[in-house]
Amino acid sequence: MSDDILFDRENHLGIVTLNRQSALNALTLPMILALQVQLQAWQDDSDIHAVIVRAAEGKAFCAGGDVRWLYEAGRSESPEQMQFFSNEYGLNHFIHCFEKPYIALMDGVTMGGGVGISLHGSHPVATERFIFAMPETSIGFFPDIGASYLLSRTPGYFGSYLGLTGARLGAADAYALGLVKQVISSDKLALVIDELIKADLSHDAHLGVSDCLQRFAMPVAAAPVMVHEDAINQCFNHVKVESIMGSLQETNDIWHQEILKALEQKAPLSLKVTHEQITRAKSLPMAECVKMDYCLVNHFMRDHDFYEGVRALLIDKDKSPRWQPNILSQVTRDRVDGYFECGEEVELNLF
Repeated sequence: MSDDILFDRENHLGIVTLNRQSALNALTLPMILALQVQLQAWQDDSDIHAVIVRAAEGKAFCAGGDVRWLYEAGRSESPEQMQFFSNEYGLNHFIHCFEKPYIALMDGVTMGGGVGISLHGSHPVATERFIFAMPETSIGFFPDIGASYLLSRTPGYFGSYLGLTGARLGAADAYALGLVKQVISSDKLALVIDELIKADLSHDAHLGVSDCLQRFAMPVAAAPVMVHEDAINQCFNHVKVESIMGSLQETNDIWHQEILKALEQKAPLSLKVTHEQITRAKSLPMAECVKMDYCLVNHFMRDHDFYEGVRALLIDKDKSPRWQPNILSQVTRDRVDGYFECGEEVELNLF
């Protein structure tokens, strides 16, 4: 196993350290497989009472999956591309169901796949350096890793806003929307781990972890994103993406126009699929959300826009993607519905 992900044991704690900071801890297939094996071992080990996931010092907790590798794997028709997604989504669901406290200490950028290995756990903790986003519509993709489960359970229509725009949130924003449970200063994280190592977690580990984390929690300032709560609920409360765009056009202030401009840069197909995905997720358990993601990703990986988006952003870097189709009106209802239809051959098997 490489040094991209490290596993340690301190007393009754299992400690995971993401150690690929040169790539902002972007997840690889070996990292995902190793984490799954280790979490299963710790869940079965009666002497392990809780698990901590952290990152080596740097500016990111985890910026997502290794998108460039996924692009290359798809272009070469490598079976490892879909193995990546099936194992990643299975891991996300396993973390959601993990029986012991799962403490994610998110100090820095946490996006895409990084959200999948953190916010689905029982105790997601952000520091003042935390940055959240699901920016997939910018590369002709969609918010996967069970993000629809998380986004659809935020207040009002914030889920649609975040999924469609890829807008970034800070720690106070994520706390206000219920995505994280505590905000703890980055310079206190070592103390938090020390206290958890010493804590008696032999009886009610979840309560013991919660009490320990709360002792270090910072008072959370007002969330900047909540200034726009009324506008978000008004503009994103529509059954069609075209209606969302139209609502944004009705108000000629800076915020509305900036959001409109941002949406106009996204892949039209991604916008419509994402909007439908988050709408459906409101009534689905986590297992069905990741199964839906696996169906969707099978379509996206066989279609045009993901490869074009990655080409424009990461390969040629011309930032001029040529989406197919390139306008919303050409994305038909049948095309969107087709993305949610998959046969048994692509059904996701969960751990």
